[in-house]
Formats: sequence, structure tokens, C-alpha cells
Amino acid sequence: MPVTILYKRFMKKYLLSRELSFEDRVFNLLCSVGFIALLISTVGHIIERSNWPIMAIKVVMVVSSGCFFLFANKTGRFTFCRYCAMIGFCDILFPLFFFVNGGRLGGMAAYFVLTVIMIVLLSRGAAMWVMLASHLAIIVGCYLTDYFYDGLIMPLTLKQQYGDNIISVLNTALFIGLAIKGLSEMYKDEKAISDLASRAKSDFLAQMSHEMRTPMNAVIGMTELLSRAGDMDAHRDELRKITNASTHLLGVINDVLDMSKIEANKLELYEEEFSLTQLARDVSGVVAHTAEAKHQRLDVELDPALPPRLVGDRQRLAQVITNLLSNAVKFTPDGGEISVKVELLELREAPPRQPLHTTARLRVTVRDTGIGVTDEQRSRLFSAFEQADNSTSRRFGGTGLGLAISKQIVELMRGRIWVESVLGEGSSFIFEVELGVGSAGAAAEVREPSRETPDLSRRRILLAEDVEINREILAALLAPTGVSIDFAENGRAAVNIFRERGQEYDLVFMDIQMPEMDGYEAAREIRALNTPAANAVPIIAMTANVFREDIERARAAGMNGHVGKPISIEAVLAVLREYLGGAENAPHTD
Repeated sequence: MPVTILYKRFMKKYLLSRELSFEDRVFNLLCSVGFIALLISTVGHIIERSNWPIMAIKVVMVVSSGCFFLFANKTGRFTFCRYCAMIGFCDILFPLFFFVNGGRLGGMAAYFVLTVIMIVLLSRGAAMWVMLASHLAIIVGCYLTDYFYDGLIMPLTLKQQYGDNIISVLNTALFIGLAIKGLSEMYKDEKAISDLASRAKSDFLAQMSHEMRTPMNAVIGMTELLSRAGDMDAHRDELRKITNASTHLLGVINDVLDMSKIEANKLELYEEEFSLTQLARDVSGVVAHTAEAKHQRLDVELDPALPPRLVGDRQRLAQVITNLLSNAVKFTPDGGEISVKVELLELREAPPRQPLHTTARLRVTVRDTGIGVTDEQRSRLFSAFEQADNSTSRRFGGTGLGLAISKQIVELMRGRIWVESVLGEGSSFIFEVELGVGSAGAAAEVREPSRETPDLSRRRILLAEDVEINREILAALLAPTGVSIDFAENGRAAVNIFRERGQEYDLVFMDIQMPEMDGYEAAREIRALNTPAANAVPIIAMTANVFREDIERARAAGMNGHVGKPISIEAVLAVLREYLGGAENAPHTD
């Protein structure tokens, strides 16, 4: 049988087997490498005609390494064999070999390197330090004995001294080289498994996001429909509570998914140009209703010196400010005051050949008159899964992830975040970030989003969605617009419908996770039809896959936009206004 086949079988069974722990595989590696090195060393001593005690100890070492290997793999008692090997080779056989092999004049220094490597690789924690300390004490004792009582050392001839030193150096080099080679193979195998697990985790998170958001879409959508009913006045408070609970649950889901990405070092920033004025308006609008319900005053102040357009991750910056504002509203009593202040600290010219030649350092301060925090509580505020104290989650709710996520985002933006607070008087959460400065010129006009329901009575859209209740919800929510909707229960059906009647559709809403053919493939198939309708029709992902990479993947598949689930009717209407507005009553033309 070829040597390469035997080598691969040995590696697979003893060094790369998933049935053995990593420490057990390291033990197998050192035993097998040590057996080879000791065998070669023994042959070398035979050639140089060493004395019989040296030969006897060498034979014992060779046999012991083989026996330890076989016994450990046969019985599974790897821990027992590891310590037997370390004590036997390092603390018993090494001193004996030292005294019969010329002491410090032999090749014992090189063999000492091997025993130290053996202890470091085969033991962990306190046990490693105990083993090292005892071994070093024995070595020091051996060398002191050699120095003061050299008569106890069995002498070697000059020829044997040279020969033993050469053998020991070559033996050590062979051992270290083979050990590094084996460890490299093991680490590559571990990395492959780790990468596979990381991909599986990412897929799991995407699937979990879809599975959690899909029923949430049904809850929020049906609540919205019920709240529109004219005879539901008696139930509006209950519906409002359902909506608030659903929104809260959605926030928890988002925090857990974000934290999972942070722990996997998968949280990334994506740059785009945006208006800070519009961002401030959007984030304050998110909490305005809750603040009004608690009769709180909410003020927003923007530094006039701020650039009109900035470049950075708008979504993540908005996430940080929204989180701080939501906390301020939550922890501030009725009638309190909350303010947001954005200041320009400095404008800095970036080095040449950089995409952005100017950067702006901003400071954002969110101040409230809430409960405040103590110095001890402040030290734990930005830790994952922690709040100021254990009673906080019981009184106010929350996962304790928001500030930890905010800290990670701010640091990715080359900034820092901290809190200044007086217990019982309020808190100021402050963070600084560095963003690029957008295109020069006057600021783009900021328009208040239209709240009017558009007239789409002469428009037709295609919805690819495999969940029936989601189809019902979207149809009911869009009923006031008068738009006509055709349905496809999976991606393949959507492609077939569009192939036959594509010229009739003004827009396609495409779910992603569907049976038979997913949304990405369906979008690519539609674009591949290469007809005027297929090339021009806007395709919008409407999906619970809401990570940034999901949005980028949708665009790469030929889609024009993205709407996340649970569905926000305002977001859906904004898409319809963008792609169908301005000519609501014009019929579709090929």
C-alpha cells in the first residue's frame, strides 16, 4: 500500500478525527512524532556505539511512546496517558539519560527543549505551570550535580560527545518540524470546521430572522387592519397595546440578531450620502408619539456649521440615536424634558488618494431629566446583556443589548461613547463619530414625506409571496389605493406569470424565501427574459431577510429596492410613490 495512503489514513483516524478532542489529537501527534524521532535517535546511538545504559534508556523511550499511543487510543484514557508520558519522559527518564549520557557535555540542552515543548503542548492552566516548575527544578538539580559532583556523570569520549550533540540537534529539528507540520494540518482542519460553522450560523440567523418576522408581520398587519374598522372604537386600546407589544418584540429580535453579528465579528458599516437634517427628523419622529403620550418635551438642535450632506452608514447612525432617544423617553418620568444636540467638532482633510477628502467629527448629546445612574451602574451600562441594575428590566423592560450594540457601532465609526449622570436628576449620553463630508453645494431640499394615499387605480402589481396571510394583509392595506394585485405563490410561478403577461405590470413585490424558486433566482430569471417589460419593471424585495448583506444581495440579483417585514404601510406607500408616483392614473405601456 502506498505510503501516502497510509499517511492520509493515519491523519484522518488519529489527528483529524472529530471523535477525539483537540488535546487528544495533540497527544497522538506528539507520540507519533516522538516515536519517529526517538527511533532515528536510537539508530544514531547504535552507529556511534554508545554505552549500554544509553541504549537501554533509548529503547525504553521508543517502546513507551508507542505503548502510550496504543493504550490511549484503545481505552480512551488520554488524560492518564498524557500525565504518565510527561512524568515518565520529563521527570524520570530525562534525568537518567542526563547522568549516563555525559551530562552537560552531551546533547542534553537540545533534549531539554523537547521536554519543555512536550509539557507546554500536553498540559493546560495550573497543571502546566506545576509540571514546568517541577521539571525545571529537576534540570537545575542535574546541572548542579554535574558541576559540583562530576564523578556521578558517566563520561563520553570526544567522538561520542560530537556525535551525540549532532544527533540531538538533528533529532530536535526533526521533532519540531514534524510537530509543526502536524499542528498546521490540524489547525487547517479546525479552521475549515470553524468556517463551516460560521456559515451555518449566518444561515441560521437569516432563517431565524425570517421565521420570527413572518408571524410578526401577520400580527402587526392584522392589527393595522382591525384598527381601521369603523366599529372597533371599544377595542382600539387593546389593539394599540398589541401593536406596542409587537413593536417591542421586533426590537428585541433586532437586538439579538445584531448582537449575534457583533459576537461573530460580522457587523459592518456601509457608506452612503445622506442629510443629517432628514435623519434627525426621522429618528425624532420614531419616539415623538411615545414622548407626547408621556407629556414630555422633545427638542432637537443642529449646529448651523454642520455640512449639509454627510457620508457614512445612515442606518446604523440612526440606530444609535434612536436607541439613546428611546431610553431617554423610557427612563424619564411624565412631564420631563429630552433634548438632542448635534455639534461639529472639526473638519479634517483626509490624506491624498482617499475616497473622501474631508471628514467631519460630530458630537451627539442626548440629554434627559430621568432617573439617572450611579457610578457603579455606569461601569456596566455598555456591557452586553446588562442594565443599570436587575430591577431595571422588571420596571422598564428591554434586553440590555441596546447600549452594547450602540458602543460597537460608534467604535466602528472611529468614535467613542460615554455617559454623564446625576442620580435622580437625569443623564447625558454623548458620543462622537467621524463621517465623510458629502458632495459640495447647497443642501438637498428636505421634504416632509407625503401622508396622502396615492391613487393607483390604473396600476397593476405582481406580488410573489408563499404565505397566504401575508398576501391578504398587503392586499387589504393597499385596497385604499385602488391598485390591482396579482399573486404568485412562489418564485417559479412569478416568473411564469411575468413571462406571459409582463407588459401588464408596473411593479413586482418579491418575497425571498419561497418554495421551488427563491426570490433572488426569480428576479434573475425575470431580468433574463430580456424584454422591454422585464428590463424596466421595478422589482422590490419584500422579505424578512433584513440584514445589510441581504439588501446588497437583492440588488445584485437585479432588484431595485427592499422593504422589510413586518411590513410598514408607510414604507410600502413610499416605494409605490417613488416608482409609480407622478403618473398615478397613467396606464402601463410596454
